[in-house]
Amino acid sequence: PRPASEFAALPAMNSSLAADVNATLPGPAADIKVTTSDLRSQVGRIQNQVKEIQEVVRMYSSTTGPRRVRRQKMEVMNSEAVDTNPYSRLMALKTMGIVKNYERVRDFSIALIGIGGVGVGVAEMLTRCGIGKLIIYDYDTIELANMNKMFYRPEQSGWNKTMACRHYCSELNPDTIFEVHNINVAMEESGNKQKFKETLSNGSIDRKSPVNLIIGCVDNMEARQTMEAMSEELQVPYMDCVVSDDAMQGCVQLIIPGRTGGLEASLIKSHMDKRAGSCPASLPTTDSIIAGLAAQNALKYLLAFGEVAFLISYNAITNDFNTRMTYPSPDKLKPGAVPPKSDQ
Repeated sequence: PRPASEFAALPAMNSSLAADVNATLPGPAADIKVTTSDLRSQVGRIQNQVKEIQEVVRMYSSTTGPRRVRRQKMEVMNSEAVDTNPYSRLMALKTMGIVKNYERVRDFSIALIGIGGVGVGVAEMLTRCGIGKLIIYDYDTIELANMNKMFYRPEQSGWNKTMACRHYCSELNPDTIFEVHNINVAMEESGNKQKFKETLSNGSIDRKSPVNLIIGCVDNMEARQTMEAMSEELQVPYMDCVVSDDAMQGCVQLIIPGRTGGLEASLIKSHMDKRAGSCPASLPTTDSIIAGLAAQNALKYLLAFGEVAFLISYNAITNDFNTRMTYPSPDKLKPGAVPPKSDQ
């Protein structure tokens, strides 16, 4: 019999022989082999793509696979701790004694101007928190450049931001009332300012009184001044939320007519002009932090819990948060009015 070592060498000999045969294949035969390998690779990629498409179809099909779940409206908020109650975690704030009557959040109406990087975050958070009504103002459309900081999707490019925002948020919480206006609130043309004033004046849940709070999330000083003027005229609090051009700073200021300082106290008063070939920086992290501070501050003010911030700033470089009170400018006080004392 032959030694075992001779048989052990056979696989290596076969591999070597195959390599020699391949090396001696004529040109066309070698090309055919390469082409076959390429085709197999392409077929594999196509098969994977087909599987991905089938998965998407399965997810969105109305007859197969998981259907899209639409939450039903709830007449009242309750604190029942069950997985099917979308308000159980929110109402736990009442159970724990943090908020006296959290369900009152449904009684409030908020006007939100500007739904860019900060505004969409504020809209989403207030919707999830169960706010009664959101009136949304913006005149811009969605662009691919918005994808880095907003919940909009690429296929929504060209949509009005107001329409896309309402579509998204109304599916999150069908109990919140949404009203949208695709206008530039700072423009006199087309009666935009007048429409802005009218919708604010009748913006309550029952449309018989003004909104409870105006929140501005814009980087245009003219629009910010328009909101401040409307706030003073209607005697409605105004919360100004803004991020700097380099995306490294942001601040939230609550302005109460006659009781606090106005935009003159803001830490960010100017932004770069918009022109072709240049744009300000933007970070979804900074925008989300400022949006969170704004939504939290709005809830604290409306539901009367915790300490309300009248001016809070954030520095992304140093990780610093600073708060301070602001006071009315003497030239803005009405005749006979006395400024609040500094210890108030």
